[in-house]
Amino acid sequence: MKNLLLPLFLIHCLAHGQSIHYSPGTLYTGLGAYSHQFTQSFSFLANQAVLGDLTRTSAGLYAEQKYGLQELSMYLGSMAIPVSRGGIGIAMQYAGYSDFNESQVGIAYGRNLGKVSVGVQFNYNMMHVAGYGNDAAIGFEVATQWRVNTALVTGIHIVNPAGGRFRNHAEEKLAAVYQFGAGYEVSKQLFLSAELTKEEDRPVNVQAGLQYMAVPDKLFLRTGITTATTSPYAGLGWQWKNCRADVSVRYHPQLGLSPGVLLLFYGKQKTEP
Repeated sequence: MKNLLLPLFLIHCLAHGQSIHYSPGTLYTGLGAYSHQFTQSFSFLANQAVLGDLTRTSAGLYAEQKYGLQELSMYLGSMAIPVSRGGIGIAMQYAGYSDFNESQVGIAYGRNLGKVSVGVQFNYNMMHVAGYGNDAAIGFEVATQWRVNTALVTGIHIVNPAGGRFRNHAEEKLAAVYQFGAGYEVSKQLFLSAELTKEEDRPVNVQAGLQYMAVPDKLFLRTGITTATTSPYAGLGWQWKNCRADVSVRYHPQLGLSPGVLLLFYGKQKTEP
C-alpha cells in the first residue's frame, strides 16, 4: 500500500482543482492555540489571534516523516515575537522531495483588544513538480479569539476565504477552510482542546486533544485524534530551562505511522510597562 502512495499522491495533486495548504504539523504543534499558558511558537498557525497575548519570544523546529516515507517528509520552522499589545509570527515549511515538493512562507500579526484578540496571516505558497515546473499562489488567514473566562478560550479561524489562484494555472486554487476551536484549562497541569473544521468540498472534521504536565514544567504528555481519518496521535516532551524537546507519532489505520520530532526555545518573559 505504501509503495503506491507517492504516485497516487502526485496524481491527486495534478488532477484536482483545489489544494489545501494546512501547516502539516498543526495537529500536534497547534494543540495549545486556545490556551492561556500552553502556547508556544507554533500555536499561531492554528489561530493567529493567539499572538495578541504573547508574553515571551519563542522559536521552534518540527520534522515529520509521513507514513514512514522519506519522500513525504515535512519540515516546519516558526518564531513568535511579542510587541506592544500583540505579537508577530513568522513561519516557513517544506514538504516533499526533489521531484515534488510544496513550501510556504508566512508572516502573521495578532493584537489584544481586551476580552477579544484578532489576527491575520499572509502566505506565499510554492509548488514544484518535475516535468511541470514551478507555480505559486498567495493566500491569507484571519482569526479571532474570545477569553470567556480564566479557563475557557474559544475562537474562529478562516483560511483562504477568497481561494487564492495559482499564477501559472488559474484553474488551480487554494481551498477555503473554516474552523471553530475551544480550549479549557482544567488545571495548571491539564488542558483540553477541540476544533471543528470544514474544508471546501470535504466532510466536517473534528480534532480533539489534551496536554498533561506529568511533572510540572518538566514532562509533557500529549494525545488526541482527528476524525477525518480516525487517526490518533501521541507525544512526549521534556522541558529543561528554556528548551523543550518532543517526540511524537501519528497513526493512520491503512498507511501506518508518521513519527515526528519537535524542538522549542523560549526567551525571557516580556516585562509589563
